Amino acid sequence: MNDSSKYRRTIIALSAGMSLLLIFSGCDRNAGREVQGNVLFLRGAATLNSAKESTRPQSLSTESKLSVGDQLETSPDATAALLLIPGIFAQVGAETEIVIGELRVEKQGDAMVNAMKSRLATLHLNRGVIYASLPEVGSGSCELNVQTDLGALAAQRGAIVAVRLTSEAVRVICVDGEVQWSSARGGRVDEISQGYFRDYRRHDVPHGNLETELTPITEDAGAQNDVAIALETAGAFDEFALRARNAPPPKSSHPVNPQTTQP
Repeated sequence: MNDSSKYRRTIIALSAGMSLLLIFSGCDRNAGREVQGNVLFLRGAATLNSAKESTRPQSLSTESKLSVGDQLETSPDATAALLLIPGIFAQVGAETEIVIGELRVEKQGDAMVNAMKSRLATLHLNRGVIYASLPEVGSGSCELNVQTDLGALAAQRGAIVAVRLTSEAVRVICVDGEVQWSSARGGRVDEISQGYFRDYRRHDVPHGNLETELTPITEDAGAQNDVAIALETAGAFDEFALRARNAPPPKSSHPVNPQTTQP
């Protein structure tokens, strides 16, 4: 069995035991609040520097909980699949560093069906690559922001994206749906449609030269490789979301406390 098949099957296997916890953890009954993310799968070594605990960086594992302010860093050849909040998934590639900026969910009162009013996740990408998927599941608004020193990406429900940041440029790839890119200098917002990407080069930013070409993915081998990984990742996440949605109803309508409940 190849690595991608192992990755996909591992995520699917985890869904049965974690689905109820992930859906109901961390939500107030009547208002939005900050929640914790989960690590679905880890291949290779990664470290987690907690913003809430004054300890040395710890080894990341599938038992780790992700909180706002936490810093995650992967080693060469490592991969970490994250459920940031229900309906927003991200795969962190090798030699990547991110900081959790925001994880917030708002419920619609005591509703148990179509209970989500809004979901928002923000990541700060310091280097490396992120593949993200926001499947068409659940209710309410759903948004992922990926911020870099060159600008920020905003993706909505139904999007599959890849963001790769190097010392030279940031590449934003829209695999499915549509995303927006806002320059760090302000005043400019680019729409990137599915099947296209844009490169924003670092040396252009200080000079305000932000005119970038919208390029078809089919014209660049590197972009095609990122698309293949993003689609493989999104497929596994979609299966996870489907299994979570079809899980049996919980015995209690009260939300689970993530600090006292283990997957």
